Amino acid sequence: MPIRHDPALEAANLRPGHQVTYELQNVTGSPTRRFPLKNSHFTDYENAVDEAEKTIFEHIDFDSDSDYATTSPQSLHYTPSEEEAVVRKFDRRLVLFIACLYMLGFLDRSNIGNAKIAGLSADLRLNSSQYEWTLRSFYITYVLFEWMPILYTVLSPSTYIASCVAAWGIIASLQAVATSYKVLCVLRALLGISEAAFSPGVPVFLAFFYKRNELAYRIGLFISAAPLATSFASSLAWLITMLGHKSPIASWRMLFLVEGFPSVLISMLAYYHIPNRPGVAKYLTKRERRVAELRLRAKKRDDHQHEARSRKFEWNEIWEALRDPQCYLTALMFCSCNVAFSSLPVFLPTIINDMGYSALSSQALSAPPYLVAFFVVLLTAFYSDQYRNRSIFICFHALLAAAGYTMITIAGILKANPMWRYWGVYPAASGFFSAVTLLITWTINNQESDAKKGTGVVILNIIGQLGPFIGTALYPEDDQPYYIRGMAACTVFMLVVAALSLWLRRFLQNKNIERDAMCSIAEGEEEEDLALHNESRKLVDQPRGFHYIL
Repeated sequence: MPIRHDPALEAANLRPGHQVTYELQNVTGSPTRRFPLKNSHFTDYENAVDEAEKTIFEHIDFDSDSDYATTSPQSLHYTPSEEEAVVRKFDRRLVLFIACLYMLGFLDRSNIGNAKIAGLSADLRLNSSQYEWTLRSFYITYVLFEWMPILYTVLSPSTYIASCVAAWGIIASLQAVATSYKVLCVLRALLGISEAAFSPGVPVFLAFFYKRNELAYRIGLFISAAPLATSFASSLAWLITMLGHKSPIASWRMLFLVEGFPSVLISMLAYYHIPNRPGVAKYLTKRERRVAELRLRAKKRDDHQHEARSRKFEWNEIWEALRDPQCYLTALMFCSCNVAFSSLPVFLPTIINDMGYSALSSQALSAPPYLVAFFVVLLTAFYSDQYRNRSIFICFHALLAAAGYTMITIAGILKANPMWRYWGVYPAASGFFSAVTLLITWTINNQESDAKKGTGVVILNIIGQLGPFIGTALYPEDDQPYYIRGMAACTVFMLVVAALSLWLRRFLQNKNIERDAMCSIAEGEEEEDLALHNESRKLVDQPRGFHYIL
């Protein structure tokens, strides 16, 4: 797409106030359009180009304009290699940092399982029911405050994220001084609030920086921090438990302190490191910041529009998302996955301990399954992006997890060698971690606007986080050492995920067919007759070419 400018702009004697007009002409030969720039006071040529790009994007919607839809804004001043360089920088400097924050948060959330076998239950005199309620107290507030991810579209992300990280770091560290069951429950409840404000909304935040076909791998990097944190937690717990025998501080208290306080320190770095939007990232050059904005449709990220949109809710879009059936189907799948996702990390050390291994060995043996899951999640997310497919990968990994839980269940029924149950943990962990990653991505991929993305994630998490209430009740002490009922329940829930993923795939296929048909009808109508086709017109007004990812 050629952009023509007044040759006087390149003249050395460019004067402020020079009237500038840009012409945009489609390569297919459509009529040239002329756009007078809002601001005609420029000090240099580059300044004029910046203003021209913003003006062009305000007038042309490259997704929906029939004359210009074949033209990509990528041709406006940047090359594929420049775009790749920007994406790589965001991968290294943003995604990995966010994944580090999530790893710290997941560490503080799930290390109570390691603390239990390090002496927590004995010192605080917790019975099985009380331990389960310390877990539930976290998820009660986590669910109640899961509306908070929508604040990513309202508040400054750098300030918001830093505050969340500092809050959970302080609360997690205070668990080290808990003196009773009630105090521990209160701290776990506060921890749930602080983590509910951060974790569920991160995928929405990443969607501000990446395209739809780039998102799964980046969310995979983010979610893979969970199994990495769990494996790291197990290894660290093993080390701290060893040192705790020679320390005047109880091992479980040292565990909470050592794993909680680093979050407080990192929160200060987060405030300065995290950009609020692509065009203000400090680690990008001025040129790269412009490319980062353009590649995501700069007209939607114009500074003035961003300020206006960031201070109000798009209530009509939120209402549309609330009525969207796909939001609830993905939420039901997420709920089923969370039964396993929330329960296995906090109970695995206990399960391995009940197999006959010592407390130290249990901490060490808890790490390898999650390390394997870390690499499986990354591979799954990468190929899911490559093939632009979510449902098949979700179905496969749900069945993989179900197979792992089935193996554990049958080994328990037959009272087979404990290693059979241990080996079953590998496919179970790899399966449900991968499924959770793609479910979050799938929800965001299939919503057109930031408000809908935020609302979809809120629905996903409010319904999805009901799963932990089931998961944390699956492993009572009465069922030790085999926990057959808990393992069998997880098998059933993962089979439900597989079935629902195929059902949603078929539903979205039909929606794509319907969308294409309605768009074709609407485009064939004369302008005066379009009022008779309101539903068709609504579809055309949505981004042209937008298809639900299956």
